[in-house]
Amino acid sequence: MKNFSKIIGISILCGMFFLGFSTKASTGDTTGTGNINTGTIVYTWSLLTYLNAQESSLTSWFSVTYAKLYSIFSKTWFNILKSIEYQSLVCLGAIKNESALSQLQKDKTILTIAFKKDFIELENQVLALEEKQALQLSDNVNVFDVGTTYESEKTRLKDLIDAKVKLHKEAIANFETSYIAKNIDFLTTFQQYSSGNKDLIKGIQDKMDKVQVVLTAFSWVEAIVNSINAKITGLGDIMQKMTDSKNKWLAALSKTLQPLIDSNVKKYPKLKNLADELEQQKAYLIGQYEMDLDEYLNNNFQIRYNRSQFMTLQKEINAFKSKYYTSTNQLNCSNIVSTVDASTALLTKINAMKITVNSWLAKIESGGISSTFKDQLYSGFQSLYVQKFKQRYNEYLAYMKGYILTALKNFVTWLIPATTNPVTPSTPTTGNLTKTIFTKPFNLGQYNKDIKALQNLLTTLSLYSWAIDGVYGKATKDGVYQFQLSKWLLKGYEKKPATWGWMGPATRAALNNLSK
Repeated sequence: MKNFSKIIGISILCGMFFLGFSTKASTGDTTGTGNINTGTIVYTWSLLTYLNAQESSLTSWFSVTYAKLYSIFSKTWFNILKSIEYQSLVCLGAIKNESALSQLQKDKTILTIAFKKDFIELENQVLALEEKQALQLSDNVNVFDVGTTYESEKTRLKDLIDAKVKLHKEAIANFETSYIAKNIDFLTTFQQYSSGNKDLIKGIQDKMDKVQVVLTAFSWVEAIVNSINAKITGLGDIMQKMTDSKNKWLAALSKTLQPLIDSNVKKYPKLKNLADELEQQKAYLIGQYEMDLDEYLNNNFQIRYNRSQFMTLQKEINAFKSKYYTSTNQLNCSNIVSTVDASTALLTKINAMKITVNSWLAKIESGGISSTFKDQLYSGFQSLYVQKFKQRYNEYLAYMKGYILTALKNFVTWLIPATTNPVTPSTPTTGNLTKTIFTKPFNLGQYNKDIKALQNLLTTLSLYSWAIDGVYGKATKDGVYQFQLSKWLLKGYEKKPATWGWMGPATRAALNNLSK
């Protein structure tokens, strides 16, 4: 604040001198010395103007120089860096993947900062000189060092300004000369290596031509799919409506099942694992309910437009492209020479997909996704989630009753002290289990004699140690899961827990093989 007050004082003082002596002869500085003589005093505001003019001139010249260099490099480097020839040479290790454009921009920033730093320092010195002069005039005390005066300091500062300007002009000239030389050297090197490696470059170009044929062919398929999407007006709204409804009913099922869990956990406090078991079963049933709803949409909508086929091929194309191109669309050097050519097989798939998507488009154009179809789609969806809600709810009740009953039996058995002559239970063997053939999967909470046979079989394999009660509970499902692991039946399904413990065709076949 003190310095700011002094600067304001300087401005007022200079204004007073200018007004007080405006009637006297005055001469403006035309020599570049920065002097203005009002007839009584000489002050340095013109030196500040001179400094600003020099800075502006230097900055303008540097901007023009940089723009010229950038234009030269853009015309040369932009086209070359994108070319197969240049990228091939980089992959072959003939030249380094360096961009003088980025270095040009960095050096420009460095020089600009240096300019600003020097001119700010010079401006501070000019203002400090003016402050000294103002103090001397106001207090009539000499504040300058011995052997120096206001005029001599002003001359020294002008010489310093000129020296700095000369230094920066030389830096700009060197900057221009250096990058023109770099551009010429780059062009010469590129041409020499291109000529020396033309056969290798041609091999890479031929491979990339095949890659481009695949990508271009798939772009035609994408164009047809985009046409289909454009024609299915209003379908997005109905899809969102069904998604919202699905989420609502999933939440409703969870909310409906929770009181059953809470009341039974409270009712049977001695069954320590009851809460976890019922929560896990609830999560499983909700997952099954969601699969019911998703399956409906797939089965009904994909009759006209099975987008999953297109999405599968699109993933293959993206994986194919990533072998040859990086995320910045440069050649992927790690694969460009060694990757096996898969273009022919992909072109066959693309041509088949082209026929398929054209048939989709024909169906859309002939029948369209009419309002009747959309209404039927949503109406059927509503009926389904009410029906499946009841089914999954009843399944949960059956499972819960069966599980609690079994758990209570086991708990009571544990409480009864062992007799002196315990009856040794018979251990089932695979020999007396050969008559049961499993033909379908079981749902959690389901009860029948085939499940008893399954529990006996799992017991002989040391995969099940609970009661043989005919209820397909969590323990039985875990036994099936362990059986799947032992037979390597989950290969490819490691990240799909919905399949764990599910008695699909492969699992049933493996179980049935034990009886042969």
